[in-house]
Amino acid sequence: MKIKTVTALFSLALAGCASVPNIEMQHASASSIKRIALLKTPPPQNVLVMNMGGGAMAFGAVGGLIQGGVNADHSKQFAAVLAKYPALSETVMTEVERSLKADGYDVIVVRDQAPKLAADGKGDDYSAVHVDADAILSVWFGVVGYVSGGFSVHYEPSVLVKARLLDAKTKKDIYFKTFCVGYKMKIENAVMLPADTRFRFGSFDDLMAHAEEAVAGLVSCEELTANRIGWDLRAQ
Repeated sequence: MKIKTVTALFSLALAGCASVPNIEMQHASASSIKRIALLKTPPPQNVLVMNMGGGAMAFGAVGGLIQGGVNADHSKQFAAVLAKYPALSETVMTEVERSLKADGYDVIVVRDQAPKLAADGKGDDYSAVHVDADAILSVWFGVVGYVSGGFSVHYEPSVLVKARLLDAKTKKDIYFKTFCVGYKMKIENAVMLPADTRFRFGSFDDLMAHAEEAVAGLVSCEELTANRIGWDLRAQ
């Protein structure tokens, strides 16, 4: 888990500096797609547990550094918990597949192909992905974890998922969305989805004491995202 990278990303989101693509699927594209190849979703790499209003924050920059260290330690502890639930990535694939089939699509799951890092080092290159389908759907995690906001008395789920649909032949984008479920990150063009309020915890200790329930909260966020992806990709 890359704590520094995750913290930097989250800081940008909190400051409202982050922006993501938002491409809606057009009716003409939907009508020409019958079969979708769903690529394997990698396990979440960026696990974050952050308290934006911890007691140390009251002591200025030094307090912020102290709280940052506490958040990093909590993130590592929760990441160890999630490591015991490898099915988290499988769940999002299963839910997306179910949602697409409910829309009438023929879905094939592809586990042996994945995009490569683009030459510019900033995006993904799908040129080497070849499937027997009309379109390729890639779904992956950004940040997964729990956040307590600056004026909050509880930790709530924070799940960022990206979904990208490309034409299987041209590799041109047909649909591209970023979903923030639970804690509202300040990411321009992202789709915000509220998490189930059942999955809130009064402290980090409370979160860890109910680890299975906390993981269930993340799974619930996956289900919400999968349903929304299916809604977006349904034929009009």
